[in-house]
Amino acid sequence: MKKLLISLAMIGSSAAAIEYKPIFEHDLSNPAIKITQDEQGNWIEITTNQWHDVVYTNEGKQTFVYQQAYNYQKEIGFLRVFTTEMELVSESQNPLGGGMVAREELLAAFEIFKSNPAINEQLKKEKEAIYLFGGFGYLDKNKQDPCYQGQRCLHVFANTQSKALVAHAIVKLNDHSVPYPDVDGLMKTKEVKQ
Repeated sequence: MKKLLISLAMIGSSAAAIEYKPIFEHDLSNPAIKITQDEQGNWIEITTNQWHDVVYTNEGKQTFVYQQAYNYQKEIGFLRVFTTEMELVSESQNPLGGGMVAREELLAAFEIFKSNPAINEQLKKEKEAIYLFGGFGYLDKNKQDPCYQGQRCLHVFANTQSKALVAHAIVKLNDHSVPYPDVDGLMKTKEVKQ
């Protein structure tokens, strides 16, 4: 009897589990150039983008290395310019900056999205496997809103093979929250548009 109950419990829990399809390499953003962390493993700063450029200066043609980064503690983006030997030439701060979302940030956003109770309930309704994508930045216009300047917020979407959109949320990486779990009002409707 005990084995039967355990088997039934396992079947019941596996039937209620959400199936997520694997994420393909080409669907993800580039990996971070560099990530610094505190003792607890929390991100301090993430360098998201790097490129070289040749510019004309008073000294003639020079090559510089440019990096975009976002500092989670200071809640601000940076653009840094280095010599080809990686000596810092200049640094400018931008609350709207920080570059594209790095792969590590996107994967963390997917986990935050999946662990949100309201979103989880929405996704459990689906009979097909769920695909996740996202990474597009989001910015609130009002200072009192959760994704105002300086916050690292991004869109996360879920779809199935037959439904173009089953969930759409804004994830805030700074505090691992989902300030907007139902951007398109999909949780309020009985039938999701296909």
